[in-house]
Amino acid sequence: MAGNNDRIHGYNAIYRTADVQINFFSFELNQAGRPQNFINRPVAIIGGGPAALDHQGHIVPQNTLNLVLNPRMADMAAACHDLNQTIDYIAAGPAWMQAVYDYGDEIGAPMFDFDEGDPEDRLGGFFSIVTWNPINICRAPDDARRGGAPGDNIDQQVVDYLAAHQVPQGVVPAWLASLNNLIPNPANVVLIEDYITECSNTLAAQLAGGIGYYAFPWQNNGVILLPE
Repeated sequence: MAGNNDRIHGYNAIYRTADVQINFFSFELNQAGRPQNFINRPVAIIGGGPAALDHQGHIVPQNTLNLVLNPRMADMAAACHDLNQTIDYIAAGPAWMQAVYDYGDEIGAPMFDFDEGDPEDRLGGFFSIVTWNPINICRAPDDARRGGAPGDNIDQQVVDYLAAHQVPQGVVPAWLASLNNLIPNPANVVLIEDYITECSNTLAAQLAGGIGYYAFPWQNNGVILLPE
């Protein structure tokens, strides 16, 4: 599976500082200044009920993104054995790859380990910037508290909430449009790549201001939790 490092964006200071909106304060740091655990916080529950901690919930799940990312990672691993080859490969690839590289380079994230033979070990840091892009992440309670939603599906409940609260949640319109195009056809690799492109187009702006890790209240309907 392409991109298993869920702490990759912790190298971006905007996601690990208390000086910005609380939903972007997301990672602990070790003594070397490297991101460690994701900071789980209690979910705001309207209507009471047992407390719940949030987690990094994908809006478009990894299994969908990997319909595009897994073949790309395999091809890239076969073609790239050092940084110069990788830079050339990225420059010749789809535009989202350059946006990802530029972001990772700017924040100092570990993207490549050319001593590794396994594609994930060699390139996983790079692809984690796609897989864990905060614009595709919602701070949500575990699926078990939501009646199993979203499972391995696009999180329609969160999509509906974000569509209804675009300004306070900082929703990027082009990203939301690509997401809505994907929802009826979640296995369409052209639409998945379009979605990855719109996610990656936000990375430069994330250097200056947090986007994603959406956080909002949840409603206890007596059985499960739903977006308020």
